[in-house]
Formats: sequence, C-alpha cells, structure tokens
Amino acid sequence: MTLRAAIEARYAASTAELVALAEFQRLERGEVGHEAYDLFLANVIRAHLKSPKILAFLYSASAPKASADLLHNMLEELGVEEEDGTSHPELLRRLAHGAGLGEALPGLEQLADDDLKAIVVEPLMYGTLRDVALAVLIETIAYEWMLSRTSGRIAAFLQVHRGLDAATLAWFSHHSEVDVRHAEEGLDAIARTVDYYAIPTEDAETILELTMRENVFIKRYFGELTHDRLALMARR
Repeated sequence: MTLRAAIEARYAASTAELVALAEFQRLERGEVGHEAYDLFLANVIRAHLKSPKILAFLYSASAPKASADLLHNMLEELGVEEEDGTSHPELLRRLAHGAGLGEALPGLEQLADDDLKAIVVEPLMYGTLRDVALAVLIETIAYEWMLSRTSGRIAAFLQVHRGLDAATLAWFSHHSEVDVRHAEEGLDAIARTVDYYAIPTEDAETILELTMRENVFIKRYFGELTHDRLALMARR
C-alpha cells in the first residue's frame, strides 16, 4: 500500500467511525433535544475558528510545489478569494448567531484561542519542525477529507431537526462543495512535503499513526465541551 493509500484509508476509517457513533446517529435521526445540537455546533465552531492560522503555518513550512494550493486554501478561509469576501471564521460566527449561540460565542472564541496557544507552548512530540508540519498537515487534510463527505449530511439534519436555514448553515454547505478539491490538493501536498523534505516512508507512516491514533473528529466534535459548560458560557 502506498503512503497516499494508507492516509486515505485512515481518513475513511475515522470518518466511518464518526458517522457510526451513537451520538451522531441520534442527531441525524432527530432523537435528541436542541441542547445536543447546540453542543455539537459549539464543538464544531471551536474546532475550526482558528483554521486560517493553522493554514498560515502550513503555508510557511510547505514544500514549494505545495505552496500555491495551501496559499489558495488559506486565502479562501480568510475570504479573500470568496465572491462575497466572507471569511470562514465569519461563517462560523454566523452559524453561532443563527443557532442562538451568540451569547456563548465569546467563550468559544477564547477556547479556540487557548487551543491554538497550547499548540505553541506545549512541548513538541517531534524533534524537527519538518515532522511537526507533516503531522499538522495530515490532521488538517483529514478534516477536509471528512467534511467533503459529511458536511452536506450534517447540514441536512441541522436543517430538518434543528430548524436552521441555509444562510446559517453556509459554512457546512461551502465545505460540501469545495473540500473534495481541497482534500485532493491536500493529499498532493502531503506527498510533496514527504518528497521535498526526504522523509522516509516508514517515518511518515509513523507520524500518520501518531496523528490519527485517536479519532480526532469524535474528540473535537463530541468530546470537547459539556452541556453545563456551554450553558455557563452563555450565561456569562
């Protein structure tokens, strides 16, 4: 199996685990109350609010042949290359307000800042910036791969069971449209990074295993916040 095939297989397995999760299934079938949808949305918003900064890091460390695609992705996240100029973080803020989570948004912004700060200040797992960049790239593209296959499905159950309109769900619908291309470009970027920095295949596979050893989608979308904490943030 090639490295690309191994990466896609891991992405596919993690995505399958996400949509098979009992909590995801209950959201999709409408078997839970608004609070469960709000918690899910809060976790999604927190997970992706700082994505342009992650892409900026990846662009700075990218292989030359991968730079153009990563730059385009970052500018798209910032709204520079969108027709209406709306950034993806702004779409997430629109999602929060449209779902009635506006009062919790400052707390979610702070949590997202704290998550980014932790990446910078905590001890590194790897001995080189090269390996750190590859690990971050693998996880970032994992989300694009997963969202290209699930965001339309997620938007559908949020519309039906949570009553959200198309404008509120624009972040999900956008990712259902563009992330197929981004995922393919991302897989190319991983291959080019491995080639440019002469990372042995065995080392790259180890980094893949360490990065995806736990299901990052389930961890971020279902494991970050609790109902009590979200309620407390809204009250504040």
